[in-house]
Amino acid sequence: MPAFICTTCGTQYAPTEKPPPACRICEDERQYVATAGQSWITLDMLARRNMNAIRELEPNLISITTFPHFGIGQRAQLLRTPHGNILWDCIALIDRATVEMINAMGGLDGIAISHPHYYTTMIEWSEAFGGVPIHLHH
Repeated sequence: MPAFICTTCGTQYAPTEKPPPACRICEDERQYVATAGQSWITLDMLARRNMNAIRELEPNLISITTFPHFGIGQRAQLLRTPHGNILWDCIALIDRATVEMINAMGGLDGIAISHPHYYTTMIEWSEAFGGVPIHLHH
């Protein structure tokens, strides 16, 4: 069964036969539902139409962003340290190229998420790197 991702905010939901009736994040009064209504995508579909790009913000701080724009334009930041690498926040698109790029920079030792908009596909991110721990900060 596919795990559907809200195209408005990028939040992924548990696998189901059909898309959820609504996105809990978008129904919050601080967010919105698009005028065309709720729409959904799967990770496989997203990977076929989008890609991630990296940019070094400063030494040992890498920004990962999906193009074209997806969700609310989330970005993840990879902090490289001598004690291990931490992903600060998640983006919806995780693909083989992104995993290989992070592995080439030393892999991932943990994920820290600052806000529900960055939960996205956090389980897939953790699993792709051997089940690294996820810490939610909000």
